[in-house]
Amino acid sequence: MRQEKYDDWVNEAYQYIKKVYPIVSQLENVNVGSTQYIPKIDGDIDIEFVFLGHDAHEGLGIGEKMDITFAKERFFEGNGNPIYWRKQKEWKIWNNIETAFRRIGFTEIMNNGFISEEKLKRTIVTNALFFNYSKANAKELNKELNKCVKADIVNECMKLTGKLIFDVIKPKMVICSSCSLVFEPLIMNYKKNYNKDISYKIFHLEGTKKKVMRCIYNDIIVLGIPHTSYPVPLPVAAFVRDSYLGKDVGYTMSNVTATPTINPMNKRTYELKKLICKNGSIQDIFEERILYHEYFTTIKGGKYVTSSDRIVIDLTPEEDKNQYVVLIFTRQNDETKTKELIKGIWPDEDFNPWSEHKARHIHKVIPFCETNEHIAEIMEQVLLDVKTYRDKEFPLNK
Repeated sequence: MRQEKYDDWVNEAYQYIKKVYPIVSQLENVNVGSTQYIPKIDGDIDIEFVFLGHDAHEGLGIGEKMDITFAKERFFEGNGNPIYWRKQKEWKIWNNIETAFRRIGFTEIMNNGFISEEKLKRTIVTNALFFNYSKANAKELNKELNKCVKADIVNECMKLTGKLIFDVIKPKMVICSSCSLVFEPLIMNYKKNYNKDISYKIFHLEGTKKKVMRCIYNDIIVLGIPHTSYPVPLPVAAFVRDSYLGKDVGYTMSNVTATPTINPMNKRTYELKKLICKNGSIQDIFEERILYHEYFTTIKGGKYVTSSDRIVIDLTPEEDKNQYVVLIFTRQNDETKTKELIKGIWPDEDFNPWSEHKARHIHKVIPFCETNEHIAEIMEQVLLDVKTYRDKEFPLNK
């Protein structure tokens, strides 16, 4: 029965794509999107998770168009498998959420540090919109599609996706990657078109500035979280875990940070920030676990300003190795420019590429056992070296 319903939904979605494509095809760089990963949907397999993104970040080059006939096939066949995505470090949208689940101890769905294959058999990864924008991001895609005023394409896609989730798949949990671009339009379109009683709540979690959202409708838990192309804050991952386990009845914000695995690294990061930031070089903590620094090399109006030409310094924890690495790189992640940068700052130092990102240079490795005071001393010297190079090569009075 479920497979028949899904077949009918695919036909409905495909007919809609065919209907609006003559309009959409006139938009430069907009293509037909696709489903990423979908196991067989039938009555024997209950779907536990739907990871729902905004649009499929794939396609041909800028200015080229896809043949829409593949869209219907993708609804059945998908495009890839999370088991292989986790081996691709650049596929951060999947790897960031999986890493966060591992760090908070979401053992109920994990095996050897990854979401188990058994759970993946009951997981769908897909997108709310049936189109993508090869030139820019989700917000820009919405702007492009909204140029087709009469078609109202964004809301129509959300309407169909809501029908897929609530009336066809009926999973245990839906995790929406973006509150404003995915979760809210999904819920509000379903409310408008199908059931006016559906509603949601907004939560502000301790330990992060990011907000999250939750809707429970017909026993389906729908969550809105920050986009997972960035590292997922651990309180957000804990919110997902606790919502899945049903442990937050009488919900309080303190429940989210109660797990011991969340606190030590987060606490140490803030302590290090207090020690290092006295010279004004720290911009912020990057998602609770990385100290993030930038020096600007572009000068306007007699001061350094934000631009794509930036020198970046990260103090990054490698928990599996019990160490921090001090990374130096350019904002463009240009290996050639980073090599030139390192040679300019430390002439006797050879380029040492980081295994996670080859265009980033490991300047130092610091064991976790070192005191915060000693780490601060090391970082102060690194920041001074970079600042000295910056001021010499890009002086304000230039």
